[in-house]
Amino acid sequence: MRVSDSLRGRHIVLTGVTGFLGKVFAGLVLQEVQDIRCITLVVRGKGRKVTARRRVEQMLECSPGFRTLRAAHGEDFVDYVSARLQVVEGDVERPRFGLDMDVLEGLRGGKVDALIHCAGLTDFSPDPARALRANVMGAKHAADLARFLGAPLMHISTCFVAGNISGVIDETLEAGISPSGTPFSVNEEIHLLDRLCQEGEAAHDRTVRIDRGTERAQALGWPNLYCYTKALAEHLLAARNDVDITIVRPAIVECASSYPFAGWNEGLNTAGPLAWLISTAFRRLPTRTAHAFDVVPVDDVARGMILVLCAMLRGDRPGVVQLASSDVNAFTFDRAVELTGLGFRRWVRKGGGTPQDRVLRLLDPVPVALNTEGESVVPGLRRAISRVMGHVDDATWTSRLIDWDDQLDRIENMLDLYRPFLYDNRYIFQTDTVRTLSAELDDDEQVFAWGVPKINWRSYWVDVEYPGLATWCFPIIRGEDVPMDTPMSPRLQLSTAPQSTSMAGK
Repeated sequence: MRVSDSLRGRHIVLTGVTGFLGKVFAGLVLQEVQDIRCITLVVRGKGRKVTARRRVEQMLECSPGFRTLRAAHGEDFVDYVSARLQVVEGDVERPRFGLDMDVLEGLRGGKVDALIHCAGLTDFSPDPARALRANVMGAKHAADLARFLGAPLMHISTCFVAGNISGVIDETLEAGISPSGTPFSVNEEIHLLDRLCQEGEAAHDRTVRIDRGTERAQALGWPNLYCYTKALAEHLLAARNDVDITIVRPAIVECASSYPFAGWNEGLNTAGPLAWLISTAFRRLPTRTAHAFDVVPVDDVARGMILVLCAMLRGDRPGVVQLASSDVNAFTFDRAVELTGLGFRRWVRKGGGTPQDRVLRLLDPVPVALNTEGESVVPGLRRAISRVMGHVDDATWTSRLIDWDDQLDRIENMLDLYRPFLYDNRYIFQTDTVRTLSAELDDDEQVFAWGVPKINWRSYWVDVEYPGLATWCFPIIRGEDVPMDTPMSPRLQLSTAPQSTSMAGK
C-alpha cells in the first residue's frame, strides 16, 4: 500500500483541527503528502472578532504543532498551506454543522472523498447537556453531512466506550447492548438524557445535571459522562445504513514520539494529572500494578488514522479500529509509576522544578492498593493535617496547612475520577486492523508505520513523555501559561481558498 498514491488529489473534510489530535493529523498529512488536493477545515469562530479563518491562521503561525511544517517550507509556508487548506465556519452541534447552502453545494460540487470527524468534548465530567450536543448529536450531524456529500465518514471515538468490563476488547460493536449487558434503545437513551438535563433543578444547575447524567451512565456500565456520550454516538452511528462509517478508537493519547517533535503535548490529557500527582509530596498512586496504562503517542494515532483513511478510500470498510498498546506492547502501571519517578529525577537534575522538587526527588513514588475506606493514603494525610492544625498558632503555617488540605481534596477527586482506569478495569484492546494495514506499507513509506509495538517504554516515558508533560501540561495544572511560538511577521494570512467555489461561512 502506498499512502502517497491513496491521498494524491484527494479532498478531505476535517473537524477538530483546533484540538491536539486534529493538529497532528493535519500537520502530518500536509508534511508528508504534498499532493493532497484540499483539506477543508470546519472550525467554529469565537465571536465577531475571531472568525474561523483567523483561528486557523493563529494556530498555523503560533502552535508548536505546526512548527515542523513551518520550518520545512520557510518563506513558502503561507503559499503552501493556502494552496491546500480551506476554512469554513461551522459548528458540529448544529445540523450539517450549520454550513450555508452555498458552502454545502460547493463542497458537494468539489467532490469530497472523506469526512473525518475529530471534534468533541474530552472532559471526563462535562455538562451532559453540552456533551449530548457535541459528542452525540455532533456524530449524527457528521453522518448526515457525509451522506449529503456522498462521502465515507471516519468518526473518532475512544477505546474506553468498553465501559466497566475487564478482558480482551475486540474491534467490534454490539449495537444496543450496554457494558452491563443491558439492552437499550439509543434513541430512547438520548431522549432520557435530554430529559434528565431539563427537569427540575437540572434545568439551571450544572452540578445536578452532571450528577444525574453520571448516575445514568454508571447504571448502564459506563464509568463517566465522557465514555457514556461517546458510546451513545457509536450506537447511533451503528444504526445508519445510508453512509459508510468507520469508527476509530484511540486509547490514551499522549506526547508525540517524533512528529511534530518529540514530547509535544497540548491540554490536559490523562497522563498529565497522574504524573503531576506522583511528582508532588503525595508520591503514591492507588492502582493495580499489572493493569495496562494504555498510552499511545499522538503521532501514532495520527498515523493510524491515515492508514485507515487510505483503506476507506480504496473501498474497504474497516468497521471498528482500535489504536492502543495493551495487546502487543503493554505498559503496566507499576512500570509507569517507576518511570515517572525516574523522569522526575532526571528533569530536576537538568534544572527543572522548584527547591521543593529537589527535595522530593529523593523519594520514590510507589503504587499502592485501595482498602475498604477508599484511597489508603489521603484519609490518613487528612487526619494528620487536622491534628497538626490543632497545635499550630502561627498564621503562616495555618495557611499552608489549609492549602495542603485543599490539595488533598483535589487529589481525592482526581483519584475518584480515574479509579475505573487505574484500578477497577483491566483492558486489553485488540489492534489487529492497524497492524495489518501497517504491514502492507511499502518500505519507503515507513513514516506512516504504526510504531506502537516497537516503543521502548523506558526511553519514551523518561526522555519524551515526562519532559513533555513538564513543559506542556504541568503549567496548566498550576494555572500558568504554556509556551507558544512567536507569531510571524507580518501576521499569517491565508490566501484564496484552493476551491474555485466560494466557501464563505455563516
